Amino acid sequence: MTEPPTGAPEPAPKTRRRDTSGTAARIRAAARLLFLEKGYGATSMDAVAAAAPVSKRTLYQHFPGKAELFGAVIDEAWSHFTRAPLLPADAAGEPRTVLRAYVAGLAAHWDRPDVIPLLRLVIAEAPRFPELSQAYYAVGKEPAVKGLSAYFAALAASGRLASVQEPQLAAAQFLGAIKEPLFWPRVLGVPVAFDPAEAVERAIDAVLGPA
Repeated sequence: MTEPPTGAPEPAPKTRRRDTSGTAARIRAAARLLFLEKGYGATSMDAVAAAAPVSKRTLYQHFPGKAELFGAVIDEAWSHFTRAPLLPADAAGEPRTVLRAYVAGLAAHWDRPDVIPLLRLVIAEAPRFPELSQAYYAVGKEPAVKGLSAYFAALAASGRLASVQEPQLAAAQFLGAIKEPLFWPRVLGVPVAFDPAEAVERAIDAVLGPA
């Protein structure tokens, strides 16, 4: 059976069937292990079906192609962060407390055992398979940035940002100020050289102004 052509994946909620028997979860688990062990390019849908184990017909009923399956794996890896109520819908609450809790949730997300390995896989194979970076952006990074942007927009509307700035840019800069000193060293496998609490407070100061 010829595998369906891969392309830009739809976000995972649009591609999943209702998983009343746990079949889709079993397929995602098998695929995640194979992707991390063998790489995306070297993992076939036949191998995923055998590892799940399910028939190829069942596999394609849940996931039309490998790109959609990878998107579902990424969605699951990010779902503990992107679907958690880490930020209020408005500017209620003390912003420093809210942002500290948000960063703590982000750090807990980084600690999940598949998050950094999957990112390394995307970085390594995206030049050959652009659908990997598309999936990572669509179901992971974009929702995270949008959620933070919405919160910063609420803060801006209430006059609680340090300066008038575009909320999406402020969100991107805040995440950069956190991830550059604390996350990327972990991705590269080198020691974190900065005190996490100090890095977080300086990033918050850049958004809200000094305490």
